[in-house]
This record gives sequence, C-alpha cells and structure tokens, in this order.
Amino acid sequence: MAISAFVAAAIAVLPRLWLRRAQDRLAQRLLSSEGPDGFRLLTRADLVSGKHRRLPGILGLSQGALTFHGIFDERITLPTDRIQKIVTGNRLAGGPRLIRSETLRLTRADGEELAFVLTRSAARAWRSHLGLWAVRERQESMDVVKPGRRT
Repeated sequence: MAISAFVAAAIAVLPRLWLRRAQDRLAQRLLSSEGPDGFRLLTRADLVSGKHRRLPGILGLSQGALTFHGIFDERITLPTDRIQKIVTGNRLAGGPRLIRSETLRLTRADGEELAFVLTRSAARAWRSHLGLWAVRERQESMDVVKPGRRT
C-alpha cells in the first residue's frame, strides 16, 4: 500500500518538475541570447489554448512587445501598442477557479484574447509592470497638443 501511494505521488509530481526545469532552461537560453537589456520581465507561464489545454513556456516583456516562448517551440508576440484590455484574476474565462495560480488575460485590438496561467507572485509582478506601462501610455496621450477651437 505504501508503494502504491509513493508511485501515485511520483506520477503526480514528476511531470510538473520536468516541465519547470524545461522552462528554466528555456529562460536561461533566452536571457543569454537577448542580453541583459532584452527583457524587463521574464516569468514561467502556461498559455491557455482550449478548455483544458495549457502549453508551458516563458512569458517575457520587452521594450515594445509581450512574447511567449513555449517549450515545444510555440511563439506568440503581441506588440504592447496592440493591447486593448488587461485582466487578471483567479478564474479562467468561463472556466474553473484556480487554486494556487492566477490568470493574465490580454485582449488584442482585434478582439482576440490570449490567456496565461501564472504563479501568484509572477501575476503580481505582471500587474505592476503592465500598470506602469498603462500609466506611461496615458501620459503620452495627454501630452499631445491638438490645435482646435478654444472654449
């Protein structure tokens, strides 16, 4: 009985550990190829692609884009000026509640939504960085002077 419990625990834990190690190796490779100024933020993330499918990888924020690099060679790049809406929470869109993770949902300008599952600490870092980016974007649009009629 103890052996079957050990085997069940190993089956539950080992695949996730192997995926984390693969994500860490991918992050090291990206950091070495991009250099120290390439990413402002780089975290483990799972791309949600379907109701029950998650693709593990790395989500990075650079000067002008968000990039997802999957461990199975998936790659998605979203320029920051094409982001229309940013939502974080503990529930997948129309799906189950997440227990020790959070979701980051980004809506593109064309209405397509990308969802990523992150750890809670990584989600806090993303909220901070994307919040600062949103404030800078608003300030830049307020600093523009347009000629027009006086009121």
